[in-house]
Amino acid sequence: MKTINLNTAEGIRFTLFPDNQPHVNIQGIEEGDEVKVICSLTDSAKVIQLLQTANALDNLFAVKKLLVIPYLMAARYDRLMQHGDSIDIKVIADLINSCGFAKVWLFDVHSEVSSLLIKNAVNISNRQMVEQYQLENAVLICPDAGAAKKVGKYFEWNKNLKDIVYCSKNRDLATGRLTLEVLEPGECENRNCVIIDDICDGGATFLAIAEKIKPAHLTLIVSHGIFSKGFAALEQKFNQVIVSDSFNKSYKSGIVKTIAAIPEP
Repeated sequence: MKTINLNTAEGIRFTLFPDNQPHVNIQGIEEGDEVKVICSLTDSAKVIQLLQTANALDNLFAVKKLLVIPYLMAARYDRLMQHGDSIDIKVIADLINSCGFAKVWLFDVHSEVSSLLIKNAVNISNRQMVEQYQLENAVLICPDAGAAKKVGKYFEWNKNLKDIVYCSKNRDLATGRLTLEVLEPGECENRNCVIIDDICDGGATFLAIAEKIKPAHLTLIVSHGIFSKGFAALEQKFNQVIVSDSFNKSYKSGIVKTIAAIPEP
């Protein structure tokens, strides 16, 4: 199977015309070739490039076997949150479906909604992320209700996890204001602690947790790292951050360890 990687420009050439029209040219693909496409959907430009890639493969009469999406744009906007909203993941899913791939791999997608909306989708778990944690007798901190759905698997995948502490989190959708409470902060005192979640945007949730506990060592594991506010605040509270390369960017911080989002099939 041949590979086109939009993250690294392998097998594809990008052009941006003066009027901001993007364009792609596929290289090294012949009629009947089976093709795997890798594309982190980190912004609207990447979505357009993916659609153009699928069109170019159709023009070459190639077989679109597999689409790998390490980061899925709009996965968090999977429902109506305020009156008049668009359901953004439905829009993105319809565009992905129009590409016509036989199978679509997603990595630790935010909710089951994405897997249901995207045809032929397979969600790859964050198991390899959880297995990276090496400190013994650790407390797993569960940041919210969404993360709580996965904690059973985390204890199965990593025997260093011994106890769990839950958090209560509420966010005002109109203002974005966050209210968070660690339910048993004393359990974390002078112990190895790890927070596991799917996405770190600015990091407000994790910093709020860190403010309320006194661990001996604190690690953050996130599948998708946006880190829109940088690392200055995180470096004050966390000893280590483990993140995948799904967002297709380099992280300039001494506490960050980056691993591959989806291993080669």
